[in-house]
Amino acid sequence: MSLLSTINATPTYELDLPSNGQKIIYKPFLVKQEKILLSALESNKDKEIALALKQVISECIAEPKDFDIESLPIFDVEYIFLKIRGKSVGEKVTLKLRCPDDEKVVVDYELDLDKVDVLVDDDHNLEVKLEDRYGVHMRYPTISSLKLVSGNSVDTALGLIKECIDVIYKDDKEFKRKDITDKELSEWIDNLTQKQFTQFETFFKGMPRLEHLVKFKNPNSGKEHSIKLVGLKSFFQ
Repeated sequence: MSLLSTINATPTYELDLPSNGQKIIYKPFLVKQEKILLSALESNKDKEIALALKQVISECIAEPKDFDIESLPIFDVEYIFLKIRGKSVGEKVTLKLRCPDDEKVVVDYELDLDKVDVLVDDDHNLEVKLEDRYGVHMRYPTISSLKLVSGNSVDTALGLIKECIDVIYKDDKEFKRKDITDKELSEWIDNLTQKQFTQFETFFKGMPRLEHLVKFKNPNSGKEHSIKLVGLKSFFQ
């Protein structure tokens, strides 16, 4: 072992996953991993960013050894990366926020990433109820779900619904997703009423998310503003 390798020990930190409280131990990312992230961010392509996030987070998780990032809800992945980023290059980031009252003045806002958390609505759960004794048990989108993102918002919505359905139930009958073909599921979705379909939209809007409320003032007008930052991209501008 070389002298340089002995003085280059990387510190480790603990965090609890928002989804289930599982404890993980992680390391800050290294220069070589930061290059991977910067390259992906410059591409501004969701799929490339997802791949970079998976690679960097996987390499930064020290424990458990068999940690499976593919199965994590996307809000867990974003939360882990936010914490890794904070320990890697600093908890403070400067955001440039445009004042809504004139759409011209841009304010530099210093955000402490340690204060950002995953928001969970009190009335949110994994069940989408379509009628009495008829509904769907859902699972949250994972980082792999980003492959469904496309220019067509309808296709994206349908793809996410199909990806996140776990069990369809009616009365005492249950139909597991693994036993349903894509064709059968597409036909089932096509035959939902608009009211039933809206229940899925409500599920996705209310699911846990990385969110933080920031308050700032327009220095010219003196008007105060509040803006919600939602999702990982909102915290890096």
